[in-house]
Amino acid sequence: MDKKYDNLKTYIQGLLQSHNYDWEGVRSLKIFPDKDMYLHSFIPFNVNMQQGEITEDLWVHLVDEIHARHEKVKVVKLGDKIRNDAKIPGDYGSSWQLYKKSLEQKGLSENSILNIEKSSFSILQHLSMDTSDSGPTKGLVIGNVQSGKTANMAGLMAMAADNGFNVFIILSGVIENLRQQTATRLYNDMTPKGSSNLQWQTINQPSPNSRLPEHNISSYNLEENGKKRYFTVVLKNKKRLENLIKWLLEDEKKAKQMKILVIDDEADQASVNTLKIEEEDRTAINRLIKELVHSSKFGGMNYISYTATPYANVLNETTIDSLYPKDFIISLEPSEDYIGPKQIFGMEEPEAVPTVNIIREISDADAALIREIQNEDLGEDIPRSFKQSIQWFVLTVATMRYLEYKNPISMLVHTSFKIIEHQIIADKIEQYVKYMKENYEDTLKELRELYENEKIEFKRNYFLRGMKDYSTPDQVPDYPLFEEIKPELDFIFRLNDNELISHIPIGESGAPKYHKGFHLAIDNSKSQADQQIVRLVYPDKKQMPDMAPAFIVVGGNTLSRGLTLEGLTSTYFLRTTNQADTLMQMGRWFGYRKGYELFPRVWLENIARERFEFLSQMNEELREDVAEYAVNGKSPSEFGPKIKNSYKNNLIKITSNNKMQAAVGAEFDFTGFNSQTIYFEKNVNKLEHNLSLTKSFLNSLPKPEISSNKMIFRDIDKQVVHDYLKNYQVCEKDIQMSCIPALMDWIEENNDLFNNWNIIYSYRNASKNQQNADLEWQIQGENPGANIRTKLTSRSNEEIANIGALRTPADLVADTNYEGANISSTKDVYQIREQAGLSTVPQLIIYKLDKDQRTKKEYLADVNKESSRREPLNFPVDIIGLNIMIPGIANSDTNVKYVTAHINLSSQSVEEEVEED
Repeated sequence: MDKKYDNLKTYIQGLLQSHNYDWEGVRSLKIFPDKDMYLHSFIPFNVNMQQGEITEDLWVHLVDEIHARHEKVKVVKLGDKIRNDAKIPGDYGSSWQLYKKSLEQKGLSENSILNIEKSSFSILQHLSMDTSDSGPTKGLVIGNVQSGKTANMAGLMAMAADNGFNVFIILSGVIENLRQQTATRLYNDMTPKGSSNLQWQTINQPSPNSRLPEHNISSYNLEENGKKRYFTVVLKNKKRLENLIKWLLEDEKKAKQMKILVIDDEADQASVNTLKIEEEDRTAINRLIKELVHSSKFGGMNYISYTATPYANVLNETTIDSLYPKDFIISLEPSEDYIGPKQIFGMEEPEAVPTVNIIREISDADAALIREIQNEDLGEDIPRSFKQSIQWFVLTVATMRYLEYKNPISMLVHTSFKIIEHQIIADKIEQYVKYMKENYEDTLKELRELYENEKIEFKRNYFLRGMKDYSTPDQVPDYPLFEEIKPELDFIFRLNDNELISHIPIGESGAPKYHKGFHLAIDNSKSQADQQIVRLVYPDKKQMPDMAPAFIVVGGNTLSRGLTLEGLTSTYFLRTTNQADTLMQMGRWFGYRKGYELFPRVWLENIARERFEFLSQMNEELREDVAEYAVNGKSPSEFGPKIKNSYKNNLIKITSNNKMQAAVGAEFDFTGFNSQTIYFEKNVNKLEHNLSLTKSFLNSLPKPEISSNKMIFRDIDKQVVHDYLKNYQVCEKDIQMSCIPALMDWIEENNDLFNNWNIIYSYRNASKNQQNADLEWQIQGENPGANIRTKLTSRSNEEIANIGALRTPADLVADTNYEGANISSTKDVYQIREQAGLSTVPQLIIYKLDKDQRTKKEYLADVNKESSRREPLNFPVDIIGLNIMIPGIANSDTNVKYVTAHINLSSQSVEEEVEED
């Protein structure tokens, strides 16, 4: 639709808000006493259009367009109690409308802004300005890493302020410079350009007995219709929280006038910190937050926790005096422009390869060399993968400058938490950049080769195909020719050594002085140097040079939470923790990459990539659980215990344990378990054991039904199946399927909840495979052929193959009469099985996979492709794969018994580092 109608659409949006989204009333113009007069005269005058220019057809078309967009944006929410009569502000001078306008000016898409509006309003509806009788409102908002949680927080603050809330407290992590960054951003968000109805005042580090005028709480205007709004961003620090509480209660009369909204940013840090804080201090922080939230001395108290990693421990405490989100849980949907774990790491279920293919490998040898260098400060060269990551950063700086990108461009290097090792790595980077200059002719050849290869690996059309709903596809820049960026490279390497790479110089005025080379930042608590700024400091708008400044940032903990790295195009990352939440938060490469979508690359070691893939899968499934509970009308109080003991959550917690040499015990609930073997090890003894076991098992069963290429065995005794599964040998890298022994114990404990098993043997018809048929593989008098699967090259190595997906969705309903049904999710599968009367029947699907000893060249010829992300398995013998599906009774009122399981995942651990900064 033409942009000239933007004002009219804004007007329609305002009408809808003021009429409580009466779509039919607005569409038909019934809300107006004289619709013709309003349509042809009054409305055109208000939106700067000509009389008669707005036809009824145009009006209906625009209302329908807005309605379709609203229907597309869904808010996933547990909890349905509305505690106020709040409205979405329509006044142009309201904080919400001014903030919304600033989002539009920043280039956010209509869907993104609508998403912020709907989710913020949904949260606001649960808040109360008078909690003296009901007790505090407590809710949880689940976002994504680097997905714009702060924008949603700001939207909620703006709407709440317009509706009468007057005091805002943001609890912001444990790092001071991140607290300052949050405070500055939120103040700018609350005070954009424009004539505002409200006056915002920020309070920095409030303290009792302070003589600062802004700390004199008795002078605050907290009257019912007052126009002042106060907010403070507070570090999660024992002393600062104590000061905050004492300050708030200095004047008890004012405290009763306070309508407070507490926003706990990164709420999983409220009781568990990744810094070296003593246990009693962690407890003190949690105790002080609870003391603040549960005080009865305030007029209204609302506590909203925000996190991207709810599986840490936000959902663990469920008592009334805890911070558990008893009133609501909301899952924020990321914008269509968000590049997150699913896009970068793909999904195993349903199988989806990464749509944004930017992960590059750090070999085990390279990772070991880096650790050796930084542990012993060896004089050795950095490994090839590290050199390539630096080369790529140099190329992206040259490319983005050629494309006239004007904002900072950054590289992240995270190889250790240890401060002393940061300096060693920074020195190595500086030496290598100077080496590139000294050997520029050879460097240029390497840069050209890397650039041309990366252009092929990740093309513009690959990005657009993978991000099919991207809001600005026409604005995604393509790679320039190498000859076009070469002058920029020449310029960089003509700089003298002091400007080529250095810490940030300090000018005569004491302010940062940015140059045209690479600013080398070491972001930890001990970074300092004479006449230079060592920590990361980006230029503000006034300081921004004409040429996009470049930053190489080396660090540890400060880079793992909250800190936004601008224009991040190259990351070199070694996994230094087993903590699931910490690891996910370290993904600074997640987020929005407007104007440089094709240029980010991430170098990861294999164990880090595997863990991110696992967490990506678990993250999506946890969100699906929230949505499922919401659809079934479950409350937050019912959701917590289920998630706390779900096998998904406990696998994450177990894989996060830093003492994994011994097996770890946890209470498990395997409700809804649906998993397939995707990792297979080239261990002939294990492979032959599984083949022999499976052949004996299948031939011991009663005569099956034969349907197409499947044998279906019904009502198979539980003990027979359990004995088979307990003897099946799983690849130790397969985290979910490593749970089989614990799963069997759980089923036996909950024996009365399930019927006997259905077994499906899925095969390839022998007639199509007669030439290579395994004549010894006789199953129930038949000679079924082996299935063909291939391995994902990037996720496999010489010893272990990852096939991505074993089953097809249709396999999961092969024992029903719905084989032709359209299945897009596991939810569809459970619904079909319920309709078929199989809602309490566990299912086992068995596959025999061909060892497939073709060469890669033969495979490409067979599939008629020049290249592929897959290749033949090339195993010594055939493989047995399984899919296990347990009925999804999580939404019933059945009392499930938990089992304490001990699962050994020692192969998934790394030596845990102590975080120092």
